Amino acid sequence: MANFSPTFLDEVLARSDLVELIQRHVELKRSGSNLMGLCPFHHEKSPSFSVSPDRQLYYCFGCGKGGGAFQFLMEHDGYSFPEAVEYLADKAGLELPRDTHASHTDDLRQQEDFRLLERAASAMAAALNTPAGANALLYLQKRLLPPAIVREYGLGYAPQGYGFMDKVFGTDAATHAKLERVGLLFKGDRGYGDRFRDRLMFPIRDRRGRVAGFGGRVLGEGEPKYLNSPETPYFHKSELLYGFFEHRDTIRKRRQLVVVEGYMDVLAMAAHGLKIGLAPLGTATSEGQIGEILRLCDTPVFCFDGDRAGRQAAWRALERMLPLLKSEFSPKFLYLPEGEDPDSLLNKEGAEAFSRRLEQDALPVLESWIYGLKLLAGQGAEGRAVMAKKADAMLAAMADPYLVQVWRQEAERVSGLALQSRGRPARVEAPKPVQRAAVVLNAVEERFMAGLLQEPARLERLSSAAMNFFIDKPTIHAIYSRAFSMRVDAEAKDTDIARQLIRAFPDDQQMISRWINQAAVHEIEYRSLLLDMETNDIRRRMRGGIGLGESVLLQKRLRELQQQQQELKEQLGTTGA
Repeated sequence: MANFSPTFLDEVLARSDLVELIQRHVELKRSGSNLMGLCPFHHEKSPSFSVSPDRQLYYCFGCGKGGGAFQFLMEHDGYSFPEAVEYLADKAGLELPRDTHASHTDDLRQQEDFRLLERAASAMAAALNTPAGANALLYLQKRLLPPAIVREYGLGYAPQGYGFMDKVFGTDAATHAKLERVGLLFKGDRGYGDRFRDRLMFPIRDRRGRVAGFGGRVLGEGEPKYLNSPETPYFHKSELLYGFFEHRDTIRKRRQLVVVEGYMDVLAMAAHGLKIGLAPLGTATSEGQIGEILRLCDTPVFCFDGDRAGRQAAWRALERMLPLLKSEFSPKFLYLPEGEDPDSLLNKEGAEAFSRRLEQDALPVLESWIYGLKLLAGQGAEGRAVMAKKADAMLAAMADPYLVQVWRQEAERVSGLALQSRGRPARVEAPKPVQRAAVVLNAVEERFMAGLLQEPARLERLSSAAMNFFIDKPTIHAIYSRAFSMRVDAEAKDTDIARQLIRAFPDDQQMISRWINQAAVHEIEYRSLLLDMETNDIRRRMRGGIGLGESVLLQKRLRELQQQQQELKEQLGTTGA
């Protein structure tokens, strides 16, 4: 990871507009001196997400997420810290320090890999409009997909045979190895070959909008019908969702999300003005994908084809959802008519009728569970026994004790049998690990720590008396002491203290990031804070009971500190600061 000086970070933040950054995702409205909106990090119905344009800081009073421009890009868009700095520096027209580029092979390799994937996507998009891509284009026309959607989502074509990637990138061995690394080539007994051939291509983007891999639909005979990129450092089928980057903001604004089975369903919805669809990558919806879905929208509708395979896919999604369900989530399941999928229904009925289906026909998750149990169980007494047994096993996966009670009661009502299992009571009722109490800092302490971490050189100028600061707050004192040690022991004085502290205290990452991302603590303010910190520390010691002699000395030091504070105020008045 790159090392950036505090001065450079301050300059990047000073030239960045956090409000503009956040407004790409959140609708903000003026509320006094701040701006308020719905938090992009958790579900809420009334705004508790506050942005201060003056201090360039955000904070959610609901979930506690907060920080500055760097932290927002990291938390919301999935940037690493160096990537966030580089993005904002480039946006502000600032040149990165030269040594930033020299020693970070991994960062450079990742950037090169994403450029290769983007270039491949562009080449495939161009190939779609050549004579070779005529069949792929005809297929899209038959599916009634408008050219604007084809362009917007970057659909393309991988030509028949081998050698397309060679034409785009060249044939040298190093390039072949890179293309294999990102999943565009495979290595066989006769050398490298194109992974995708004669397929309609769907670029799949990560949460930052970078092409991470591809899905390819075969156009003629052949298996598999859909072929995805292999697992790579950037492409993980069980984590990515098709349409996530393109539709994330619309989903949040409309508070609607529809999970469908295929890429074409997502695109058909978009073509009808419903840019709220997401799809797993040709596999069953994973627990990780469901977690991402529930974080994005607490009322998603899982919409599956009206055939046996669709019902099975819905049941698998429901099973994987159980450990994640909480009472505040309200997912639903929509079962389409036999032989239909979202694409076909939209083209037959239109967006308005399809939206009515989503609203009126989707079953709450509990009803879907009971419906699925009945299908599994069959008829008669044996069927009711099977239903109760399966319900027992599934309830054991649920973590929310209140939902367990409700679901158990409903299963017992429908089956007519008392369930043997009590869900997960042992896990729910077991004593939870003692959590560390939240650390509360007053305004002086908060700004003092921010001032130190923004300008680590200040650590070396601390007096011996300052070593007792935060002695009554062990968590902060540990961070404070480690920061001092890191600064003193660092061979290079531009060592990134903040990132080292985050590695040493991962549980305190939010707090450390908050200090780094606060408005800059300039020297005159820092000097005042230092005086306040020593003043407060002396008062703390005096409250603890000390001898007469020490009390006299401390009283004298208090008067000196008060005098210095007065001089600072006069200096501020003179300079007009």
